[in-house]
Amino acid sequence: MNHWGANPWGPAAFYQQPGFPPPQQAFPGFWGQPGWAPPNPGPGFHSAKYPMLNPILASDSTQVRYDVRKKARNEIAPATYMPNRGMPAIASSAAHVRLICKAFPWSIDVMSNAPVTVEGVWDALYTALQQYIADSEWGIIIGDKKLRETVEKAAKKRGESDGDTKLKRIDWLGANTIFKGLDRMEEFTELRLLPGTEPCAETWVVKLGSS
Repeated sequence: MNHWGANPWGPAAFYQQPGFPPPQQAFPGFWGQPGWAPPNPGPGFHSAKYPMLNPILASDSTQVRYDVRKKARNEIAPATYMPNRGMPAIASSAAHVRLICKAFPWSIDVMSNAPVTVEGVWDALYTALQQYIADSEWGIIIGDKKLRETVEKAAKKRGESDGDTKLKRIDWLGANTIFKGLDRMEEFTELRLLPGTEPCAETWVVKLGSS
């Protein structure tokens, strides 16, 4: 339930939650640096479509664009990354968030003993896509000529920079590796849930693109 009204991401609301200190306490000395603003720049900073989702993650409000082939902390400007990384991903302080995507066939469960943070979402996405492609997944790939060419081309290009010749899940995406936020797609989410699997209330669809 939203206890904070239409915008739970206002300047004061977030820090009223138990266990989340004001920014001055969370990052001692950090906020005094020139050019580094604290999170929640104003009461208007929220997602109109998904008000309970942190606006830096919501597809309709985030201005963050980064390449998921690399760690978010290395791709996102520090002035954006640092103030937002420890904030909860969901205003309800959910400790379980599930990520799915139309561009890849895996579900990514982000689980924590504390509320899942923005950084937790970014890191989980990167970690999941760095896994090697399994034998069963390769069996799917070879059945689609276009997909096989996409994966092999992406793997060759990546291997030239990181020296790893094994196929990774990130190669499945081809050139569509730019994070563009999270969406709600109820019909796809319901269809995507493996029968017999416990549903997750906070299931979000990762939006990716090539630029």
